[in-house]
Amino acid sequence: MNASNAGSWNAVAALAVGEKSEGEIEHHLDHLKISNGFDPSSETKLKDLTESSYLQFIDNLAGLNIVVFSTATESGLNTIDRVIAHQQGQVAEILRHIDKMKYEGGRQGVQLVSSQLAKLSPQLYVQLLCQVHLMFDIVSRVINYYAQREPEALAEFRWRIDQKDISRTDFEDAFEQLSPALLQTMSISEPLMMVKGFDYSSLSQYEFEDRKVPEYLNEVYGIGAQSGINIQKIIRGDIQFLDSKDSKGIQAVDLIVSGIRRCLRRQFSDNEKIASMLGQLMLQEQNNAPPLSLISFADDDKPLSLEVARLVRIMIKNNKSMILRA
Repeated sequence: MNASNAGSWNAVAALAVGEKSEGEIEHHLDHLKISNGFDPSSETKLKDLTESSYLQFIDNLAGLNIVVFSTATESGLNTIDRVIAHQQGQVAEILRHIDKMKYEGGRQGVQLVSSQLAKLSPQLYVQLLCQVHLMFDIVSRVINYYAQREPEALAEFRWRIDQKDISRTDFEDAFEQLSPALLQTMSISEPLMMVKGFDYSSLSQYEFEDRKVPEYLNEVYGIGAQSGINIQKIIRGDIQFLDSKDSKGIQAVDLIVSGIRRCLRRQFSDNEKIASMLGQLMLQEQNNAPPLSLISFADDDKPLSLEVARLVRIMIKNNKSMILRA
C-alpha cells in the first residue's frame, strides 16, 4: 500500500474488448510468448520479455478496437494516517443523505455499506478504492466509445478479474459486497454522459425497469428518468474471479498494467517510447485530462514529478480519440 520511497507507483488496469477482438488478442499474446521462447500455453510475465518484443506487442494491440483503462497511485505518498483520513471521509460521504431516505430498508442498506467500509484495513481500502475507481472509469467512458464503433458490444458486460489467491480472498469478498453500492454513489455525483446520435439501443437490459429510477434517488438526489442506467446491474450481471493461468485476456492486461507501472517508475530503457505506445491503448478523457486516473489519498496533493508529468503528457498526446471521426 505505502512505500518508503517517492516514485513507487502502483496501478490496476482493465482491458475493454468487444467479442470481435478477443481472438486477435490471444493471437498477439501467443506470438509474444513464442518470440521470447515460451510455450503459448504458459503464463509469461513482463520481466521475462525483451523490451523490443513488448513494444511490438503493444503496437499490435493498438491496431485493435480495444481500450485500456488504468488507475494508478504513488505508494510513497500513501501514509497510513492519510489513508485512514480518506477512508473516514468516504464513510461520511456515504452517510451524508441517510436522514433524507424515506424507507427503513434503504437506510439500513446504506448503514451496512458504510460500516463495512469503515472496517477495512488501510491496505484493503486502497486496493478496493482503486479498483472501484477503475470500474467507474470504464463504465463512464467505454459506453460512449462502443456506442459509436461497435454498439452491439454493449448488449452484455462480462467482468473477468484476476484471482490473486486460490482460496477466496478478503478483497474479493469486500469487492463483491461494496463495489456496486460505491459505484452507484459515484454515478450520483458524476452521472453517466450520453450523447445524442450515439447508438445505445443494446443497453436496454441495463436500464431501470420502465426507466423508473428508484424513488430515493429521485427524492434525495434529483435523478430522474433521463438517468436510467442501472450501474449496479452492469457490474453484478456477469462477474467472475479467475486464475490468470486460465485466461489469456487476464494475462494480456497483466502485461499491460505491469508496463504502466514500470513506465511510471521510469524503469524501461526508453520510457518515453513506452508511454507513447501505452497511450495509444488508452481513451481520451474530458478536457484532455490524463487518460489514466491518478489517485492521491492526501489532502495536500503534490504535483507529479517532472519526469512522470512528461510521460503522462505523452500518453495524453497519443491516446485514442473519444469521438469517432468521419
